[in-house]
Amino acid sequence: MKTAHKKAIDFKGPDRRHRTRYRARLSVIVRNNGTEITGTTRNVSLLGVSALTNGPVLRGQPVQCKLELPGAEAFPLSVNGTVIRCEPAPAGETEGSHTVGVFFQEFEGRGESTLSKFLREVVQQERQIIKTGYKELKKRLEDRTRRKQLEELEKKRRRLARLRRRKLRLARQEKRASLRRRNKKSGQTLHTRSSRRT
Repeated sequence: MKTAHKKAIDFKGPDRRHRTRYRARLSVIVRNNGTEITGTTRNVSLLGVSALTNGPVLRGQPVQCKLELPGAEAFPLSVNGTVIRCEPAPAGETEGSHTVGVFFQEFEGRGESTLSKFLREVVQQERQIIKTGYKELKKRLEDRTRRKQLEELEKKRRRLARLRRRKLRLARQEKRASLRRRNKKSGQTLHTRSSRRT
């Protein structure tokens, strides 16, 4: 049994992007008139796929795509579509590779529901990753705030310790100065008494 999109293909209209595309790396085989190219998807939706392939295929050509979903390697999802984009891959990718976009038209069997389920799982995984990442970020921010607070407390403790040492040093200096003054005064007094006796 095959299921097909009811809307006509509109390569330049909103049909191309009215469904959410999800980042997913899946092995894909694109077949056209006996020619077969392989690659890896960059993003997938219920309307089509963008993939990095090991060769080109003419734009506008009808093709059959086989997507290997996780846990279903023995029964890859099969869907017929039309190539709406094919251009050399950007710099940094494997030499000779191409970026190919395929617009889905007809799923085989329960392919559409299977792909829809997979995409829902992708969304859940992404949400979980975001949630986990948020928790980790929150923890890092809390740890950073705590470290800053501890650093500030340590700075204050050191400043107080320096002030105490300075206060003690000044107090000792004042005490020594006071003793010197008293000793000097006592010496002067003794000298005066000795002079009077003489």
